[in-house]
Amino acid sequence: MDSRLASMYRRFTWRILSNYVTPWEFEQLKAQITDYEQWCGAWRAQAAAHIERGDEALAAGHTVTAADAYLRGTLACHWASFVFTHDTGQFRGALADMAAALAKAAPLQSPPAELLTVPFEGLSLPGYLRVPPGRSRPPVVLLLPGADSAKEELYNLADHVVTRGLAVAVFDGPGQGPVSFGSNLRPDQEVAVRAMLDAVTARPDVDGSRVAVGGISYGGLFSIRTAAADDRVKAVVSVSSWYTPAGRFAEMDDLTRPGQYLHHGPDPAANMAAITLAGVAGRARVPLLQVYGGSDPGSPPSHAERIAAEYGGPVTTVVYPDGVHILNNLWNVARPLIADWLADTV
Repeated sequence: MDSRLASMYRRFTWRILSNYVTPWEFEQLKAQITDYEQWCGAWRAQAAAHIERGDEALAAGHTVTAADAYLRGTLACHWASFVFTHDTGQFRGALADMAAALAKAAPLQSPPAELLTVPFEGLSLPGYLRVPPGRSRPPVVLLLPGADSAKEELYNLADHVVTRGLAVAVFDGPGQGPVSFGSNLRPDQEVAVRAMLDAVTARPDVDGSRVAVGGISYGGLFSIRTAAADDRVKAVVSVSSWYTPAGRFAEMDDLTRPGQYLHHGPDPAANMAAITLAGVAGRARVPLLQVYGGSDPGSPPSHAERIAAEYGGPVTTVVYPDGVHILNNLWNVARPLIADWLADTV
């Protein structure tokens, strides 16, 4: 097997299966894809089948079925693009497909997802907001993806949050998703996050004085940096993140290394070294929840320990010994825990 394909299955099977992909669907695609270069095309075709099913359901008036099919099509597009940055044409095509699928899925969800765009330094940061029905100006949670993820990958975590009575917004920032073509992840990513907060907290349908920020991987680190810089933030969640990702580039394999040039720029190692909580963590004072996997060599719990030692406020750290990166093999336990903590804290 192609080493990149072998790495994909070894490292990311749980990640894919925890986000709107059935085991049977996954096994069928594994049998079909015999070379890594087939990956993006096969997943885009799978996405198209979901979207066609959604179109048929919508035409028949079956809006619940259509909502589910469109959402599965959206995530299949995400997996088509996932770490497939070496083929720019296919990568861009999958991202465009994903945006089109999300536009179909968003208004049919319960509650609906309102698509948003935030201007930031010449960029357009795409996102969505879901507000729970029957709640007058609920608190709002802003969720941030990692480097090779995107706002769409956080949909299920967001669903756990909104079902607990909190509004939830999710955005792609610089270096993430479609925004990565015009920008890179920034050591001061919190500047962009604060622009997202400006847009969300100004809305009359949420309580802009009760805000939490959370993220996975890089998004967790950026959430802590945002809490240190913005007193609107009342709680923080960081999942499988780092004190600093310095040194990671040298350890990456042929599957994930090429994408770092898209997300980080021409010198990924230098940009990673510049992204840090050193001198920052101590300035954050609000409650912090850290969730880590003990079977995650990429972001081990030692980073949580280092962050907790310097953090300026109360810290709760939960480590699942058999958890992988972002706890995708334990999503049914970790995501409810995160959502419950947010509902209790913000």
